[in-house]
Amino acid sequence: MEAVLVVIVLGVNFTIWTLIGGLRLTSESVANMGRTSVESSERLSPADVAVLIPAHNEEPVIAATIRSALRLVPVTNVHVIADGCDDRTAEIARSTGVHTLELNPGRGKAGGIEAAVEHFDIPRRLAVLLIVDADTELDQEYLTRGLPLLEQPGVVALAGYARAGWYPAQLSPVGRFLVSYRARLYAVMQWLKYGQTWRWTNVTSIVPGFASMYRTSILERMELNPPGLVIEDFNMTFELHRKRLGKIAFRPGVYATTQDPDNFRDYYRQVLRWHLGFWQTLRRHGFWPSGFSAALILFLIEVLTASVGIVLLVGMLVFLTPVIVSAQAVPAAGRPAEMSGLLDLYLLLSGVLLLVAALDYLLTCLTALALRRPSMLLYGVGFLALRFVDATAVLRAIPQAWHTRSDGRWTSPTRRPAAGAPSSSERGRRP
Repeated sequence: MEAVLVVIVLGVNFTIWTLIGGLRLTSESVANMGRTSVESSERLSPADVAVLIPAHNEEPVIAATIRSALRLVPVTNVHVIADGCDDRTAEIARSTGVHTLELNPGRGKAGGIEAAVEHFDIPRRLAVLLIVDADTELDQEYLTRGLPLLEQPGVVALAGYARAGWYPAQLSPVGRFLVSYRARLYAVMQWLKYGQTWRWTNVTSIVPGFASMYRTSILERMELNPPGLVIEDFNMTFELHRKRLGKIAFRPGVYATTQDPDNFRDYYRQVLRWHLGFWQTLRRHGFWPSGFSAALILFLIEVLTASVGIVLLVGMLVFLTPVIVSAQAVPAAGRPAEMSGLLDLYLLLSGVLLLVAALDYLLTCLTALALRRPSMLLYGVGFLALRFVDATAVLRAIPQAWHTRSDGRWTSPTRRPAAGAPSSSERGRRP
């Protein structure tokens, strides 16, 4: 029972990749002692980087995203794909002077990326492709810190570090709750990614599409827009591994700030879409002999065990609660033996839920300390409920992945007006 609880709350993956991440941190700290720069025979500059911003009805945020890109690269290096937009997204993009491609009807994010790479002849013009979601603001040091990693031998992609934009004044209490939970998720999952992207491991399953870089020399060897998939970033990552195109770099200092849903409807739609995209990609690529597949199988066992476990635990408690309440009206001496057995089971399950909640809240405390965000301690009381919601999305998406095909078109969550880049003090923090 204790082992199952550990899997549900923390997981074997968390333990393994935390240890490996610690080894990587120690190894690189020793290796880089006294070193001021990454040694490389090649030097990349911002002038070598194409920024590609797929956008579907992103009028409230597109200007801020473009501004963040223009802090890093020349205006001629920025490309916006207005994919099936019926708002002012394309007009705003053009007003900034960046390249703008309108697609009507829309082709979805993957289709837009594929079209823009070809239309703007990006592989011939530039050495690096930086894909940025339209609700993302790049840190001003993104390329300064990221390009040296992409220069390292064998590295063909860089996974950006996601930070949830935390602007409480813009958010309702529900929005603060949801964004706080997403901030914890990012911090935990990306700490695992730190171990998974060590040069000796290279098994991360996702180069996130919100702000990540690729060598343009590998694009022609990748199928960027296979039919039927709802999202692109899982597929692009599996393509890298399956075709052995090269390694993926990652460091927390190479980050961007993204806008997360502030209402339950958009939150659940986004989570379901992410999981559907993962299962569709797994269906398409399958497994093959590799360390990546081994790590992926371990992850699948864990995520399915945790999802089924938490759904069954909550479901059984919900089912038993009215039975137990009605049983309380019957004197103990007059209760049937099976009723007493149900009461014992209910008490056991309640105790298990409380223990799971305590372990989950401990994870919240550790994350709040790392992020220096005390408010997370308040919102974290309800995070277990969102883990249940996530678990239902994981399981619901499995059958859909085998009978749902997508044209890639998407509906963005409700956007809030961009609040600007984080302060310098926030930029200095490392989750």
